[in-house]
Amino acid sequence: MWAPARKPLLIAGAATGAIALAAVLLAALSPDPPRKASGPPAAASPAPERPAATACAVAYRIDGTWPQGFQATVRITNLGSGEIDGWELGFEFPDGQAITQLWNGSQVQQGSSVRVTAADWNRSIPPDGSAEFGFLGRQDGANGRPARFTLNGGECRD
Repeated sequence: MWAPARKPLLIAGAATGAIALAAVLLAALSPDPPRKASGPPAAASPAPERPAATACAVAYRIDGTWPQGFQATVRITNLGSGEIDGWELGFEFPDGQAITQLWNGSQVQQGSSVRVTAADWNRSIPPDGSAEFGFLGRQDGANGRPARFTLNGGECRD
């Protein structure tokens, strides 16, 4: 009894599915519409040689020293009007120093070049706010302060 009543619905459903499949195939296989010719492509502007200044300041402080070692604290202050969400501070040690342990961030050091990335809990710096990290370092003789700091690629003032 049920079979004869369902047969028209089954046929209608199959026909609808076949039509939808045909429409999808036609849309996928149809050629793109012709594009209007536009003028020659715009010339690419040259990339700036140095990143723009970032509204930030860096305070670098030696907290203590001992033979062939030292402890330092670095404070990044946001001098801009917007929040800094995620930061990477770059600098170069002038006298061959090396970071041996760092807290409140993570570091990558290649030779004298250092990059420190924010930890999850201090990645956001509000306007007029600051974030700090500290580290233990190794020194062989002089222990000069880095001369230049960059925050997310832009210059920071000292």
